Amino acid sequence: MSFVVRKRTILIILFALVLLLSIYMMFLGNFPKVTYEKQLNPSDLETDLEKTSTIHTNTDDVNTEIIKNLESDFFIDYKLERDRLRSQEADYLRELINNPNASNDSKEKAQHDLITLSQKIEKEMIVENLIKAKGFEDAVIFFSDEFINIVVKADGLLPKDIAQITDVVTKTTGVTVDKITIIERK
Repeated sequence: MSFVVRKRTILIILFALVLLLSIYMMFLGNFPKVTYEKQLNPSDLETDLEKTSTIHTNTDDVNTEIIKNLESDFFIDYKLERDRLRSQEADYLRELINNPNASNDSKEKAQHDLITLSQKIEKEMIVENLIKAKGFEDAVIFFSDEFINIVVKADGLLPKDIAQITDVVTKTTGVTVDKITIIERK
């Protein structure tokens, strides 16, 4: 029995492959990227151990305490630094708005920038608190012009966790899923 391949059969197979490939590529681009932070190495722990003033007899307790301090320090330190820089920026814009020597155009731009800054702060606060409300211990969001990066304090993100976070971010900010990056930090 001979198998005859016709042009029509080849075209149907080719179109089916192109369809399957396009569906695969469509799903490939719609999931957020998850990157994992590297684990702490012993030299980091030794450096932080020297900084702590309490003396512990059990090394497991020391390592656990140092790791907890490093984790909380990242989120707390970043938020404090971000708030400090934002207040400096807002103060500068207010000075420009209240400056009698400034032109009307620069005052209007400063007012617009101040409103934009306050809206950005509000969105960050809402997203971070909504992520915490979903059961995560802490979260920090980084807005840029095109992308949003989220650092979440979690121990192993599951696909449902990623879906919850992206859902919160997309609904609150209006940014598409392909522009969101989620970073897990233990």
